[in-house]
Amino acid sequence: MSSAGPVAPTATAACQLRPLPLGAVRITGGFWAARQLTNRLDLLRTHPADHRWLEAAAWEYAREPADDLRREVTAAARRGDPGHLIRAAIARVRGTGDRELLQTAVEVADRLVAHPRRAVDCHPVLAMALVELFRQTDNHRYLELAGRVVDAGDPTVSGYLVAGAVDVATERDDRERLDALADLAPDPAPVGAGVQWAWRMLLATGEPSYADTADRLLRDGFARGDPDGMVLLSSLDNYLATTDADGVQLHLYADAEVTARLRDGPIRLTVQADDARIRVRVAEAPRREWTLSMRVPAAALLTVCGEPPQPTCPGTYAEVVRTWSPGDVVDLVLR
Repeated sequence: MSSAGPVAPTATAACQLRPLPLGAVRITGGFWAARQLTNRLDLLRTHPADHRWLEAAAWEYAREPADDLRREVTAAARRGDPGHLIRAAIARVRGTGDRELLQTAVEVADRLVAHPRRAVDCHPVLAMALVELFRQTDNHRYLELAGRVVDAGDPTVSGYLVAGAVDVATERDDRERLDALADLAPDPAPVGAGVQWAWRMLLATGEPSYADTADRLLRDGFARGDPDGMVLLSSLDNYLATTDADGVQLHLYADAEVTARLRDGPIRLTVQADDARIRVRVAEAPRREWTLSMRVPAAALLTVCGEPPQPTCPGTYAEVVRTWSPGDVVDLVLR
């Protein structure tokens, strides 16, 4: 599927890295696949009681459609707050092409544009939602309203508002604001808010420290049973990898299949990840040099296609530039 994922900067946005399309990364096994399955079963069993369920179920439906989820999301949308309603509509249209919920979201957003003071009082996730609606519809009024929401709020209070501020600054190429936001680490609870901020800063800057932060927040949040994690689990596949003109970057690790496309051909990778080793196998690649970048989460040795292992530096990316062939294997052995 070639549709955009949860975060889809426009072509002119100030981004060093680009998210992969929806469906380009698929978690296939291991710890995070098990958590996603549990999350899906919980969503199917749980009565939609709050806005978190609405957005989580919409992304879960985009990941793997089911009629019962579609019906429940449509019904729950009538009770959803504007921010999560819009984000659920984005998930629906990008995951399935169904525009019914998007039309409702547009109507809600248009009412807020007409009465902007109401937008300031909404859930702080609204700024992110409005920027994504702008990206989906190319209606600049939604970006302008997102900027007003951010300017009227206090980013130190909500990680969601910080993430929305990064979105606005990225689309406006506002380097001064991005620099200020780089030092404004949000409250790590709930887990989704912190990861959303870290991911957006990673896209904007390409700095590995933000991937480290996202990884830490993700693991800490699920260790303490943060209920906000249901939204993140439903869309987690979309936060593992990115691309740029030179190649593919792996940020968060899980057993997964990754597909990307450079100008001259597709790249397909399989990833196996555990506490001792991260192995990447090339299944398909263009016949020219490109760069595979792997985040180094801890002290590790890097082995490329059976060559002698090389030390790496935690907090950086191990970058391997070569002309790859199907069957090539890279091992990041953690020490």
